[in-house]
Amino acid sequence: MINIVKTEPPKSLDTPEIRDYIDNAIKYLDDPENLIKPDKPGTYRNSDLLEAFDRDFFSKCYLTEQKFENSWVMDIEHFIPQSERPDLIYEWNNLFPAEHHANMMKPRKTPNGGYLNPCDPGDDVENDIIYSLSAHGFDPDFIAKDNTNIKAVNTCNLLKRLHNGHDSYTNKVTKTLRHAIHKKYIEILKKIIEYQQHPSNSIQKFQTLRELRDYLSRKSSFTMLCRSIPAIHSINENLFD
Repeated sequence: MINIVKTEPPKSLDTPEIRDYIDNAIKYLDDPENLIKPDKPGTYRNSDLLEAFDRDFFSKCYLTEQKFENSWVMDIEHFIPQSERPDLIYEWNNLFPAEHHANMMKPRKTPNGGYLNPCDPGDDVENDIIYSLSAHGFDPDFIAKDNTNIKAVNTCNLLKRLHNGHDSYTNKVTKTLRHAIHKKYIEILKKIIEYQQHPSNSIQKFQTLRELRDYLSRKSSFTMLCRSIPAIHSINENLFD
């Protein structure tokens, strides 16, 4: 996961019908025994929302950092589930792009303490979590830097579940994701070897360095896992944006 700065909300989320729905949903939450849960006025899956995901999330799943051509192929995930907060169904700050399997595998009930929110300036998903791969680029792992940070612990448990599965079926479902991570791991190692073999101050060395920066960019896939590769830190250059 990377920290995200969300820009202006899509206009499709601000209509009279949606505003009325939110008002009624808030009233319902205050008195669910005596009021009827309001019906949703329409979809939140609109082009301007997906374009905003492309812009702010770089067409990546916010959970796994798997990158796509655009956000149209991803699900729209509610950070706080609809069942818990129907008043936030159309809230821009509660809507996130998620790869379909990641969305389906995320539990529908928020654990006690909640999760780190990559769009909340008070949560630092890049530094509150230790990201790692095995020596051969397999087995993504996630550990809370501070095990008293309950949100970080919950988020690490979620990321382990989404990357590695939690039973035999989901272990197979997530195999394609792990293969993509491993493939990029190998590509980065090859680029590091290229960089080390080129003469100092050569055009080839400069070009390879630029390619490495692209591989590790926040706009690229699996940013934080790739930045955890130990060989990256042997290069005495500023590689991270």
